[in-house]
Amino acid sequence: MKRIGARAASLRAAASVLAVAVSASLVGCGRTDSLERIRKLQDASHDFAATIEPLRELIASRPDDPEVQFRYGMALIATDQRALAVWPLQKALTSPEWEERAVLPLAQAFVATGSYDDAIEMCGRALEKRPDDVAALMLRSYTRIESRRDYGGALADADRVLEIDPDNTDALVPRTVALLALERVDEAAKALDTLEALYRDESLGLHGSPGLCTAQASFAKEKGEIARAEELYERCLEKFPADGVLISDALSFFDELGKPERSQQILEKALAEMPEAHSYRTALVLRLRAEGKKDEGEQVQRAGTTHEAPLVAAEAWAGLGALAVEDGKYEEAITAFQNARALDSTNSPQLLFSYADALVIAGRPDEALKLAESMSVPAHRDLVRGRVALATGDPAAALKRFEAGLLLWPNNAIARYYAGIAAERLGAFGRAIEEFRYAMRIDSTATDAYLRLARIHEAANRDEDALAALSFEPGGRPDEVEAMLLETRILAKLGKFTTVPPGVRKRLPAERLGAAVAALAEGVREKRGPAAAADAVRKAEGVRLDDPVFAEALSALIENLALARRSAEGLARAEVAARAHPDSAILQALRGRALVLNGASTANARAAFERALALDANQPRALAGLARLERAAGEREAALESYDRAIAADPTNAASALESAALLVELDRRDDAEKRLQSVLEEFPYDAEAAMALADLRLARGADARELARRAVEFRGGAAAKALLERARSADPESAKAKSAESG
Repeated sequence: MKRIGARAASLRAAASVLAVAVSASLVGCGRTDSLERIRKLQDASHDFAATIEPLRELIASRPDDPEVQFRYGMALIATDQRALAVWPLQKALTSPEWEERAVLPLAQAFVATGSYDDAIEMCGRALEKRPDDVAALMLRSYTRIESRRDYGGALADADRVLEIDPDNTDALVPRTVALLALERVDEAAKALDTLEALYRDESLGLHGSPGLCTAQASFAKEKGEIARAEELYERCLEKFPADGVLISDALSFFDELGKPERSQQILEKALAEMPEAHSYRTALVLRLRAEGKKDEGEQVQRAGTTHEAPLVAAEAWAGLGALAVEDGKYEEAITAFQNARALDSTNSPQLLFSYADALVIAGRPDEALKLAESMSVPAHRDLVRGRVALATGDPAAALKRFEAGLLLWPNNAIARYYAGIAAERLGAFGRAIEEFRYAMRIDSTATDAYLRLARIHEAANRDEDALAALSFEPGGRPDEVEAMLLETRILAKLGKFTTVPPGVRKRLPAERLGAAVAALAEGVREKRGPAAAADAVRKAEGVRLDDPVFAEALSALIENLALARRSAEGLARAEVAARAHPDSAILQALRGRALVLNGASTANARAAFERALALDANQPRALAGLARLERAAGEREAALESYDRAIAADPTNAASALESAALLVELDRRDDAEKRLQSVLEEFPYDAEAAMALADLRLARGADARELARRAVEFRGGAAAKALLERARSADPESAKAKSAESG
């Protein structure tokens, strides 16, 4: 079945891992200057650039000296290489003597890498010792704004600065932006008037402020002055092409305006201005991939691997490995992670962890376990061992490992996510919901926890809860398209839409419109029946049912017409499409399905499926259709082979796996049937049909099936599931003893 949809080795996670972990201890080529001379250059002359190479040489010989690490980090920040400064400042932070000086520069470095939660934590650490530290409050206020998750906290920090120092004009900028984001427009207008009055007085130093520029553009947007807002954003971007807060706000504006191409240009320019900024590179790559431009995204990512700074190149290699994992190119992924490690002279714990996770996903658990033995961070060892246990079919052991790791690393979104997966597989859905929610709160972009949570709720008929999960911090999350499809189906099921919702249509890639229409039809059918679902497909705007791009919509039409006893119309539609595109494998397969539903001869239907397979030997619908014909004809072994090929071609289609499991039972291969059903439940733990089929098999051999039966009841298995649960309880030895005692 489909691999777990995590971002444990995702582009975003792998890139940020290196940003906070890969050492910058690089050996320079120049002569070694004394630390005293470096102090003079930095403290007296403020010539930080001249100290970089000497510091690199000192680090080679004194890697554990906190002052050397601190000064190297400060030199990197002073030369606008903040992303590279993270590791040396972290090293300096371990020394009580240097902690106070290193904590805020480290927070600044985290902001530059997009690690906002870490930056906020560092600011909080500084404020614990110095509650009225204006610099820490200001940085935390700006960081909360840039994270786009805590505008209330940003406002509170700015207000606290103004309490401490009423004349601090700098605090007015984040305060204004926060008020706008909180839709407190009247207050924001007054704050902006104050700012603009100050802006005219250049003696206050506000001239050229990116924060003010952003606030002005945001305010114009909030007032509905879209043309004016666009003009202001363009002016701001011309002045400050790589400012993080501005870019984040501008991307949101242009995306909402329906100009994603402009957003892409903004990111391209920002990356050109700051090629070491992994956050811009990552955002651009993810955007390109979401648009179906995988090759372009890979080129952008690969370009970073040639950067002259080893850390930047290592970040890019790690990101490239993550892309390969997502695309199922596991050997390429392993090679990329190896290249990243080759650029890391410090055996970075985080990079080691990401590499081990990639090995697990690639199906190389023994290598991952061996790597875990060399890990210096206990939490990492537990998490990797938990991942291996999960991948090898022992969710109970996996959950124990994750729990041990989370004791040491409670705010790790990936670990929370995998703990949720393990709980799902054990049928502990309350625990799974808790872990997924926790993972979402920590980092909504790290995993598809929001989507798995939504699927649990939807399967249990908690549709409003599912919609709430889907709406949690949208944008930049894994599987956004899948989320939109589920949202469409739920809204249609609730009767709120009979067309693809405008909000979904606006965000949906054009090539997935057919899938959205199919999801719409599924929801409409649940609410109003198959005839209404067919009408919804026919009336869908922008859908050409004879175009292979919209094959999923045509498939939904064919199926719903058949359920409405109008299969002849479905066949006519399929015939038109197949004639219009005789070389389309998917349309030939749909024609075969329509023939079957309309009662055509087996020979005609088989010919259609075989025509599709001649065009594409791995066309999953054709393989599944052929398997059904072979099974009906008593050709069971041939049918099983076709089912196996269909599952391999489309691991996300549970129907083929369920049908093949039933066929395995017919062949008296019950152990194989159980394994197949278990694989379905690993990917779709809330599939009531799979749970009931597996429970039946376990009951037949005298095994406990209560959890599976309870699962089927919870996830809308109906009266059959309730009857199965009674049978499972009666078959349980402990229940039998209790009943016997009661009767005695």
